[in-house]
This record gives sequence, structure tokens and C-alpha cells, in this order.
Amino acid sequence: MKTTKKRIALACGGTGGHINPALAVAETLRGQGHALALILSGTRAAERPAAEAWDGPLLKSGARPITDPRNLFAVLRCRAFLKTFAPDVLVATGGYTSVAPVLAARWLGIPVILHEANSLPGKATRFLAKHFRVEAVATSFEETEARLPGNVRVVRTGLPLRRSVLDALDGARARAERRAGATATFTVLVTGGSQGAHGLNLLVGPVLASLAQSDPRVRVVHQCGEADVADLRDRVYAATPKQVRVTAYIDDIGSAYAQADVVVARAGAATCFELARAARPVLFVPLPTAAEDHQRLNAQALVKCGGALCLDQLAPDAQQAFAEALRQLYSDPLLRKVMHEALADLPREDAAERLAALIAGDDQAATVVL
Repeated sequence: MKTTKKRIALACGGTGGHINPALAVAETLRGQGHALALILSGTRAAERPAAEAWDGPLLKSGARPITDPRNLFAVLRCRAFLKTFAPDVLVATGGYTSVAPVLAARWLGIPVILHEANSLPGKATRFLAKHFRVEAVATSFEETEARLPGNVRVVRTGLPLRRSVLDALDGARARAERRAGATATFTVLVTGGSQGAHGLNLLVGPVLASLAQSDPRVRVVHQCGEADVADLRDRVYAATPKQVRVTAYIDDIGSAYAQADVVVARAGAATCFELARAARPVLFVPLPTAAEDHQRLNAQALVKCGGALCLDQLAPDAQQAFAEALRQLYSDPLLRKVMHEALADLPREDAAERLAALIAGDDQAATVVL
């Protein structure tokens, strides 16, 4: 069936967790010939690369956190922009930066679709779904539907990842499967996200250093953020410089996943879906200050399928618990194989294609994912 070409406005901003799914579905929609416009807040540094790379109509709305009175001006800017672009639908990916565009769209009678990345819907998604009529809420996790108002249409599409990321993750899975059992090393990848995670570094660094000292076959790749590089390299891992690579940022995350026997990570939505796609056994340490503990809820989807373990960073015995879990994974190749197979068995549908189908009005958009 031929898809009718539409005019689609995408509203996102604030953090990569809201921006990247919008850009991923934009790639798919643009490839299908739809006309696109992008609305960012323009108030956050994380938005700058998206704004600079965007080819098409772009608005920086000036949106602020929901209770900021300056949002009235953001709504008016969005309304003027949407009147000019005249979209058939507005798609918003959550966070406070989505509120002004959605209010403006509903003011103009423009249909709205929301996408929620996390297992626990954010405050903006819950507010908009409850108080403003939306065509649908697209979700990433199975558990999200029960946490949304009962009167909204929920379609589980998964979390859109950019094509370049998907290709890298699929390559990581293939390379990891080829090297399974063919290497004498045990490699742990630690990733705290693009900015690193200081609390995670403090928790896991000493344990990994001790394991590396006890076994020369152990390798560690620790992506820690710029602030902790010197301390980890020169103090924590000083005794094992040949076994450990400390880096502020990893450009090729696909290759890093491919080389890892176990990944230690936070549990942002994108990280969860990346690890599921790459099928890497994971030990999650969710960010304890994440809003409403949503990272722990994200992690539970992979724990439930058998592909992950999850620890509480703030537990009194957190470091001991991490050491015990790591030792279990280190000493039990069969457990790692079972965890890999649990993740490899998850459906690998393209969430960007599914969300694009929903936006274009295709009722076959839903699929079973995490």
C-alpha cells in the first residue's frame, strides 16, 4: 500500500534521550518522502548538534521547565511556527520541551502523537496524555501502558535507534558470536553514558582493578567521562595499565560491545535497547537519582528476560554485591551464554519503522519488543 506523503513536525529537546529517538524516526520518515520540521527548545547544549545538522524548517521555542511562566511565549512561538508549516501531525518525544509544541498543536487542532522512551512515563508524557487529546502514545517498554491514563491509545513500537547505530550493534552481535569461546581473555566494558557516571566509577573501579590484578587474562575498558580519567588511570588502575583502557568517551560503541564479555552500565532507555540489540550480557547499576527511579524500571525488562542483572548503587553492601555478581559472571561462561541467548531471542523489529508507520496512519505499527 502506497503511503500518502505527509507534513510532520517533530518536537524534542533537552537531553539525548529525547532527541535521538526523534532524529531516528526522522531518518525513516525523510526516506519515505515526508516533509519534516523540527522544534527544539534551544536552551540546552545537547541540542546544538541536532540543530546544526538539521536540514529543513527549524524552531528554537525557548521552552523551559513546565512551571516557568516564560513557557507562554514558547507556546506562542510554536503556534506561529506550526501555522506556517501546517503539519498534518506533531510528534513529541517527551520531556518539558515537548509541552509547548503540544499545547500549540492542540490549540490549532493538529493531531498529536507522543513517544515515551522509558518504562515509567515521564511527567510531561503523563500530563499531556491525561489533559490533552492525543492520537496515541507510542511506548518502548511493555510495562509502560499500565502507567498511562486508561483512556489513551497505546502502541508499543520500541525505541527508535538511528540506522548507523543499528548497523553497528548488529555488527557487534555478529562479531561477538564469532569470537565466542575463541578467546582466552575476559573483557568487561564499563559505560556511564556520554558524560560518564562518577558514582558508577567509584563503585566498580576498585572491584575491577582487584579482578584484573588477580588474573592477567582480565581486560577492562572503562568509559568514565572526562572528569574521572586521571584518577582512574593513575590511581585506581595504576597496577594494571596493560590490562585496562580508561577513556572519557567511546566513539565506536558497536566495536566496544563486540569485544565485551560483560557490560556494566547505567540503564537509560537507549542503553537498554542497544544492549538488547547487541545481545551483550549486562550488569546494570541504575542511576539512583533518576526521576522516579525510572532507570531501575528500564533495567527490569532485560532482567525479566534473563539477559541482565541489576544492583542498587545506594545499598550498604553495594560494592560487595557488585564484586559477587562480577565474580559469578567471570567464572561461569555458561551463565554468560544463557544471558546472551536470552537477549538474542528478543525480537529485532525496527522501532523507527514501526513509529513511522504509526505516524503515517498505519495501524499495523505495533510489535512485541522488550
